[in-house]
Amino acid sequence: MKGSLIIVSFFIVGTLCGLFQLIPYDFSQSKLSFYALCGLMFCVGISIGNDPQTLKSFRSLNPRLLFLPVMTILGTLAGCAVVSLFLSHRSPSDCMAVGSGFGYYSLSSIFITEYKGAELGTI
Repeated sequence: MKGSLIIVSFFIVGTLCGLFQLIPYDFSQSKLSFYALCGLMFCVGISIGNDPQTLKSFRSLNPRLLFLPVMTILGTLAGCAVVSLFLSHRSPSDCMAVGSGFGYYSLSSIFITEYKGAELGTI
C-alpha cells in the first residue's frame, strides 16, 4: 500500500510541475524520456542476467513452447489489421503499431510518439 501511494504521489507531483511549469525545461524537444527508458531497460537486463535460475529454466523448456509467443504475436497483429478496417481514419500500420506494444506501454508509447505523433502514442 505504501509503495502504491508513493508512486501515485510522484505522478501527482509531476503532473502539477508540468501544469504550473515549475521545471523550466522543454521536454518535448529532448530525448530525455528515451534515455531514461534505455537506462531502465539496461537495469532490467542486468537483473535478469544476474539470476542464474532464469537461464536454467529457459534451457529446460520444451522448444514447442516457442509457438505460444509466436502465435500470440501473429494473432495480435492480424487482429489489429482487421480492426483497422473499421477505423477509417487509421491506417493498418498505425493500428498494428499500437497493438504491438503488447502491454509494455512505457516502451512502445515513446517510440510511437516519436515516429507517429503524440495522439497515437497516447493511445
